[in-house]
Amino acid sequence: MAEKTFYDIHMHAFNLSHPYLLAFIQRLKLPQILILNSLLGPLASFVIGKNLNKVKNMLAVMENDLGSFFLLIEDYLKRSDKGPLVSDGKLLIGNNVYSRIVLTPLLMDFGYKGITVSQNTYYNELSQKPIVEQVVDVFNGINKYRKESPDHLLEILPFMGLTTSNYNLDPEKTRGRLDIMLEKYFGNYRGSHKMLHDSTVEFDGEINNLGGNRFAGIKVYPPLGFDPWPDKEDELRKVRYLYSFCEKRSIPVTAHGSESGFVVVPKREVRNYTAISKWRRVLENYPRLKLNLAHFPIGEKSIWVFPKKRRLREVLGLIRDYDNVYVDFSCRAINDRYYVLLKGLLESMPPDLKKKLNERILFGSDFTVNLMSIESYNKYLELFSRTTTLNDSEKDSFCRTNPERFLFASPD
Repeated sequence: MAEKTFYDIHMHAFNLSHPYLLAFIQRLKLPQILILNSLLGPLASFVIGKNLNKVKNMLAVMENDLGSFFLLIEDYLKRSDKGPLVSDGKLLIGNNVYSRIVLTPLLMDFGYKGITVSQNTYYNELSQKPIVEQVVDVFNGINKYRKESPDHLLEILPFMGLTTSNYNLDPEKTRGRLDIMLEKYFGNYRGSHKMLHDSTVEFDGEINNLGGNRFAGIKVYPPLGFDPWPDKEDELRKVRYLYSFCEKRSIPVTAHGSESGFVVVPKREVRNYTAISKWRRVLENYPRLKLNLAHFPIGEKSIWVFPKKRRLREVLGLIRDYDNVYVDFSCRAINDRYYVLLKGLLESMPPDLKKKLNERILFGSDFTVNLMSIESYNKYLELFSRTTTLNDSEKDSFCRTNPERFLFASPD
């Protein structure tokens, strides 16, 4: 029997030096929590205590260097109160057995140049958070994992984080050139798992020696300043270059598909940058682009209990109209209710669209970010493994067949 591989198509490998912690604090909505505390007293203190425990749990992971981070994931998969997820070097998901786990850490370009600090803050000059440092740490982490892992269960295929506004296409410049950077890391990209695997030679710590076929794809993040379809001609030229480059080479692109997240741009820009209509404009011009719109929005609420359906309809419209649009459910499936809603959505569709969506759903965890919503990586996988809402064939499609097609297969 051929050995099978499990894919987590959406996760992150951060330590505390990588993200803008101010954006992270904003994500926690701390001012709202403090207001709640002043109004509701003991009840709010209980809520705050639970949130602080979540923060401490996340920091316990993010305090690690990235080699230790990968080793921690592997080690904890062999532990569980309900029985380990990994036993004898195999991962069990439902009744499906996997001999390898591919993680695709999505690097994030935190270098948004417009972020500001309150004028009340004395030290108000922020670090530029160059992604180079994150790249070096991730590949040093892969080195450490490969040297120290007793099981070598994980294969780590990072996505390069990219915000086009941080680059230029000026032929008179050599630094910060979008075209030079893409050629360096993706010029000889072939979309081959074997080539990516064979390229994971030991990293010598010098980013200039990194070379091609070390990244499995590209990650873009609108709340950090990436505009999928800008109005300004010079910025539009850069995203057009990116999409054309990726479409020709069948390079997969994962886009943050939610209106929330690590938000550093003003609110009006967030609504604009995260609009699904932006991606329709992209796909009208680059219809063969392989695109994963992350955080499939099933069960989102706008005000209290009222469902937010427009975004879901727009995403489904893109899947219906284009053959290389995918969705992942990273940081969504934090309880079985999500799988019930997903199954209900599939069963409500006409047969042709149901089949197409079934082939476009990807398993994603959003670890470590999801620790604000769920206790552990183990818990997220356990929910997926033990849900009776999905059958084994569906689970295998979402965590193996579909991710392999997204990552490696050429578009039809």
